[in-house]
Amino acid sequence: MSGAETAAGMTRRGFLTVGALGVSLGAVGAGWGPWPGAAVGAARADETAPLRFAVFTDTHANLEETARLENLARVFAAVEAEDPDFVLHCGDITDAGRESDFETYRSLIPAALWDRIRHVPGNHEIRWDITARERYERWFGPTSYSFDVGGVHFIALDPTQALQEPGLFSDDLAWIRDDLAAAGDAPTIMFLHFPLGDRNFYVNDADEFLRTIDPFPVRGIFAGHIHRNEITRFNGLTQVAAISSRLGPFYLRVTERRDATGRVLVVEQVTLGATDADPVVVDPLAEVPLDVAPGEDLGELDPKANSVRDALEVTARPGAAAVRAEAQVYPQGLFGTANAGAWTALEPRGRSWHGTLDAAALAAGTHRVQVRAFDESGAARYETATFERHPARSHAGDWEISVGGQLQGALAEAGGTVVAGSTSGRVVGVRADEPGRPRPAWTADLGPVHRGAAFSTDGRTVYVPSADHTLTALDARDGHVRWSVDLGRPVMSTPAVFDLGGADRIVVTAGNRLHNLDATGAILWRSEVPIQSAGRPACDGQRIYAGGGDGRGHAYDVATGAHLWSILTNTRVDTYRQLIYGPWDDWTQVLPTGAVLFSTVTDAIAVAPATGAELWRLAGGYLLAPGLVLDESNLLLATEWGLVELVDPATGAKRWSSQAVPRLVNTGPVRDERTGALWLVGTGGLVVRLDAASGAVTVVRQLFTANTFSRPVIVGDTLVVAAQDGVLRGIRI
Repeated sequence: MSGAETAAGMTRRGFLTVGALGVSLGAVGAGWGPWPGAAVGAARADETAPLRFAVFTDTHANLEETARLENLARVFAAVEAEDPDFVLHCGDITDAGRESDFETYRSLIPAALWDRIRHVPGNHEIRWDITARERYERWFGPTSYSFDVGGVHFIALDPTQALQEPGLFSDDLAWIRDDLAAAGDAPTIMFLHFPLGDRNFYVNDADEFLRTIDPFPVRGIFAGHIHRNEITRFNGLTQVAAISSRLGPFYLRVTERRDATGRVLVVEQVTLGATDADPVVVDPLAEVPLDVAPGEDLGELDPKANSVRDALEVTARPGAAAVRAEAQVYPQGLFGTANAGAWTALEPRGRSWHGTLDAAALAAGTHRVQVRAFDESGAARYETATFERHPARSHAGDWEISVGGQLQGALAEAGGTVVAGSTSGRVVGVRADEPGRPRPAWTADLGPVHRGAAFSTDGRTVYVPSADHTLTALDARDGHVRWSVDLGRPVMSTPAVFDLGGADRIVVTAGNRLHNLDATGAILWRSEVPIQSAGRPACDGQRIYAGGGDGRGHAYDVATGAHLWSILTNTRVDTYRQLIYGPWDDWTQVLPTGAVLFSTVTDAIAVAPATGAELWRLAGGYLLAPGLVLDESNLLLATEWGLVELVDPATGAKRWSSQAVPRLVNTGPVRDERTGALWLVGTGGLVVRLDAASGAVTVVRQLFTANTFSRPVIVGDTLVVAAQDGVLRGIRI
């Protein structure tokens, strides 16, 4: 096996090298059902011939959209007729990663083309289905891999995150670096779903990715997601974000040209006519030089930032080719979106460029500054540096524990022990109430953990859900396994524990199944939740409530699991939209009035527990920020857009409303029982305190530059926060 094949080995994304194109299969076998396996990519008749390939993206196959499916069939037939060496698909293959969507997509692909298509997942494959990554791999194989064709190295990248919208490379960066090192001097083309650089803030560690690939001859990136063509040249490469094939009969044709300047990939957009009888239009789109790095004379920028009072002094040292340089504070509040930014010009002064940014509005703490420089051709170079905004006060009681992977689920706490689970499978128990700097009291290694754990009512046992299909009970004192049960599907929801008649019951969903277990791990009953549920169930002693992927909230008999009623939360026109606009990821709540609260990305809906009849409805995106009952008369709700509201649980009437942070995703406010103050950590790492009586917001600290999808906990005078950088942090409050 060659070095390049070795480098494309086991990672968290999977294992595949395409050699002949060059197929070499490791841990995944050829018997993976629909995936073409070892048949992927027949060898080219002449490996010295110029490359010819096609690119399409954002096909969004959906069984219920007949007209669009007919459009896609025409695109695939046209690509087949071109007889390309291979095809790159940049993700969002389907609308929701459902089996019917994959089957529909596969049915449209001509047999002669299927073995030549290289896929990567988009957020639509991974975002809305807890089994989606397993299903994706069964249909298409691993999600990160590399192959070589005609002297060019190709790398498929997968920064998608399970159950989340934005991207993160994280521990894939080491594999990317090793793969590029093994490829040597071969020019490299990458393809992924999210575009990077420039105005694209879809991947939170894109800056670290650019640093990782910087030493290597990466010459091009093909991407999708934005549903339009966008050509950018930065950091020695040309990025082509492509138009969605779902929007019309579009695809990209890529052909290699060889001339005195070297090898160049010529990219054209092919637009089919309204009918097969109408002419095909071919428009030039971009050129991707393989032997030349655009803007290479810009050199390294070596940005530095120094916070002085309310100003940020920035310096950079681009090469002599720079004709313009700019800087901005990284817009940490942005989340999975595009933004042109607010750039400030830097002025040349000797060998360096200098400028001053307004930092008055920045919270104390850790931030990033972005610097970019341009040459006369318009090619750019982007670099990022971190800085501390002063006064960044660090209290004696602050601490950090590196767990690894991504800490994605809500934290669990009982008796001063905080439990955090990582996507690496590492679970830690930390005695956060002990004086000094705490260390893990115990660790356990399970399958990947994407959602929060839950304690037994006596605090002696902690139940941990895992993507390896198991729910595991750990001793809360030392972390040893009491029992583990296989629930048949990835367990990517937070368990709920209830005392029913003096005995604990653990209720948890695994895909489309709701399970009720006793304290020994015995399954008392299981019931169906249509499509799936990834949130947390609730119980009032008589019924269990859970949001489903069919756009409905459901009620089940607590003793038998019999389905009692359901309520449709939205009136979207198809099953895909009913899913994404429904309560599929909701932490369902029983309110002090006895009403049941189901939340979606458009509404919070209180219903009668016995019948599901609607009692009140509050407009807002409450799905991704679990609410908090303060007392019999006060319910705290928060939207994914960082708006925190105190409402009357009996009527839904608002008492106050405050814009607290830019975004909230799978996290929400917590209360300090000592003082009554409310604490909130935004998705971008901004920590704020709210006054429960008035809603007044006090910005406390920018804690980190990672994202957090984890609800924090308070232990004594310490706020404990988990983040996607794999670090568990405690800060004195």
